[in-house]
Amino acid sequence: MLLSLLPILHAQNRHASEVHNGSSFVTASMEKRPYLALKTNLLFDAALMPNIELEVPIGKRWSVNGEYIFPWWLIDGDKYALQILMGGLEGRYWLGNRKNYEILTGHFLGLYAGGGKYDLQWKKNGYQGEFFIAAGISYGWATRIARNLHLELNIGIGVLRTDYRHYHARDNYQTLIWEENGKYTWFGPTKAKISLVWLLNRKAKTGKGGTR
Repeated sequence: MLLSLLPILHAQNRHASEVHNGSSFVTASMEKRPYLALKTNLLFDAALMPNIELEVPIGKRWSVNGEYIFPWWLIDGDKYALQILMGGLEGRYWLGNRKNYEILTGHFLGLYAGGGKYDLQWKKNGYQGEFFIAAGISYGWATRIARNLHLELNIGIGVLRTDYRHYHARDNYQTLIWEENGKYTWFGPTKAKISLVWLLNRKAKTGKGGTR
């Protein structure tokens, strides 16, 4: 007799663990969701330009991406200079039916803006800019390549504007002679990325249930 009641008691215990809402029920489960993505642009890495990016998802369709580029090299006794400090922000809208995609994967459109300063020298000729700005629209695509790794491709088209100073190096590259000042404006591609993305996840509760 007692053995025959065990299945009934087990069903009642499971029923009591469910969260009721009127005539429907919801059971809670846990899943991992990315709350932050760390990135590096492999194209900049190949050019010896250290860089880092952070992307924060906002829901399933939106995200905000920030980047910082910071090469600061003087090479061969100040004969060559590659010094750039640049930061930027980009808002992204992820396309498609998001039920069919993981967060931060698929195709996206973006609006970006950024700026910084630079000193670029090749032998005796160089250019310095205390400030430049770049802004435009972007298109990209990202896919998962490992458990917590994504690969992202991104291209941006817009405008770049800078005030520059052209100089000539003398005295074994230790003295800079200013030759002219100018302004430069460029319309067209202003960024290209092949980025490796590392996802940082956290556990989040999800509700699953139905109607009785």
